[in-house]
Amino acid sequence: MVSLEELRATVSRMEQRLSALEPQVKALMTAAPRFRADLEDELHQLLCKAGALMLVQQVGKERG
Repeated sequence: MVSLEELRATVSRMEQRLSALEPQVKALMTAAPRFRADLEDELHQLLCKAGALMLVQQVGKERG
């Protein structure tokens, strides 16, 4: 099982890498923080955010 610290680091790396994408894809990244409002557990928040960022990454590749 991945620790919360490792998951935080992974999400942070993904955010940094994806922040350089075109504005339309960056706009999709703004949806990820919405998960925090719906989920109380940090593990669930990070997993959902990572999933959303993976989707953003895929959209970026398809547009790239």
